[in-house]
Amino acid sequence: MILTVVGAVLLVAGMVAVVSAGRARDGVPAAGWFPDPASHAPRQRRWDSRAWTGDTREGAQAAERGHRFRGRFWGSSWVASLLAAFVVLGVGAAVYTSSDQIHVMGVASLVGMALVCWAFYRFVDRQLALDDVIGPVELLAVVVATSGAVLLVAANVNSWIIEGPGIQTATALVGLVEEGTKLIVPLALFILGRYRDPRAGIAVGLASGFGFAITETTQYAYQTAAASGPNFCGTGTVDTSPAVVVQEQVFRILTVSPMHWLWTGIAVAIAWRLWHLHGRRGTLGAVGGIVLVMVVHSLNDSSVTAFCDDKSAQTLASLLRWVLLVVMYLTFRAWARKSTPPQLIGRVSRGWTPKHLPRHTAGRTHVDTGSTQKSGDRTPGSTD
Repeated sequence: MILTVVGAVLLVAGMVAVVSAGRARDGVPAAGWFPDPASHAPRQRRWDSRAWTGDTREGAQAAERGHRFRGRFWGSSWVASLLAAFVVLGVGAAVYTSSDQIHVMGVASLVGMALVCWAFYRFVDRQLALDDVIGPVELLAVVVATSGAVLLVAANVNSWIIEGPGIQTATALVGLVEEGTKLIVPLALFILGRYRDPRAGIAVGLASGFGFAITETTQYAYQTAAASGPNFCGTGTVDTSPAVVVQEQVFRILTVSPMHWLWTGIAVAIAWRLWHLHGRRGTLGAVGGIVLVMVVHSLNDSSVTAFCDDKSAQTLASLLRWVLLVVMYLTFRAWARKSTPPQLIGRVSRGWTPKHLPRHTAGRTHVDTGSTQKSGDRTPGSTD
């Protein structure tokens, strides 16, 4: 009951904070002519305020080329945060193992998970310049609000299902329950007309996933030590020794919890991109993307109960879920990069720079592969 009340307070406080902290930021540019990001030639392409069109004309200069990924990979902010997370977890594990004080591991899990989340966010920001569309205060507010939603909604619903139909039903419905909970804050902000920029959608989706991961990971520290967490296989005695608790928490923080922000980040990114490009007509696709993520989430958790006695199958399922996530990300990027806005060209990594855009010429349309065209093949210059 206490956690439910705390959850309600955090949800309301976080929502009020994120709405209050929001300020006007540079959004997507208005329609106009900009250097063609899909060509090395000094050509311009028309931006329609949502995506690049096929209309091109001669220009004075070529578009800047984005940085190669390896040039955008390393960054002091995210690397330092990740190293700090390892230090916190190491110190917390050592103190907990020697003292058997579970609060030490609980705090270490919370801080360590938060640092891992921040490291990942700074890494993504380095690729997509997310700070342009949402600030750290707003992100923190989204994390707090989602943490409240977890305690208020997901924790109670999951408990009711486990105590009723059982753990197998709970894992089958976990995608609906947990992804639905993580979408409460992003969808509420969208309905309120806040953070509708596609990049803001990525940031808000990740922040919501962070809130869930931090809250759940902290809860699991206490549940594992008390053997009160869900027993997915329903057999055997749960080992609650400090060494096992530490092992479980570190494993969860580094391999399991990231799924929460990756799933939600992809779901929200798809929805926001479709709504940005197509308005209400994109709702069916947005819902489809969200449902897909819910199904993948449920299949992931269901594999734990399905392969209780087969460690090899569990390992294979773990590998497959990461492969599926990578495929989902690459598919989304291949689609979304076609509408990377003009102000990001040259700033983001080349993986997010538009490529293979259609180009209209006299009486025909062809796809620009990014190679330099002969001057005779360019669309003649025109005036607006």
